[in-house]
Amino acid sequence: MRRAVFLDRDGTLNRERGYVAEPRQLEVVPGARDAVVRLDRAGWALVVITNQGGIAKGLYSHAALARVHDKLHAALDTLPRGYFHCPHHPEGQAGSGYEGPCACRKPQDGLLRQAAAVLDLALDGSVVIGDSARDLLMAQGHTMRTILVRSGKPWQAERDKLIAAGAAPFDIVDDITVAAELLAPIAASA
Repeated sequence: MRRAVFLDRDGTLNRERGYVAEPRQLEVVPGARDAVVRLDRAGWALVVITNQGGIAKGLYSHAALARVHDKLHAALDTLPRGYFHCPHHPEGQAGSGYEGPCACRKPQDGLLRQAAAVLDLALDGSVVIGDSARDLLMAQGHTMRTILVRSGKPWQAERDKLIAAGAAPFDIVDDITVAAELLAPIAASA
């Protein structure tokens, strides 16, 4: 089984801007394309894992999200093998079908498990990269390296949440480019 780098979207691959409902709102962070190319060449499977509670809140549809992901996919040299999203939100619109708790909203690991099953990936030995505590907390219970990037949410607060949860990140780096520099020399085969 191939190991993967599971990438958060907002604040990691693109600028943190709240809800990105249209492709024109998506701004890829500088160096993200080169970083994913480098990780791909090193043999890592790349998968985007993202909470998209705007669907539950009625701010955009699955089709609108697909258009945003199409733009991101093109900007990243069509490299991520998959995009997995959670449409749920605890404050979702009543009757949306996505309100309330679920097993796939980060920090739960439901999307990790789903991606691993669909794409035949190993979780143990894989990596999670994100800008928030909830991104990295989904790796709890798995033997995974976690990397907190400073390119999104206020990283000190996110680091403190991780430490309080007993899940200090393996690395804290400026952005996806530095994360790729760390991971590229590591063999991705399980």
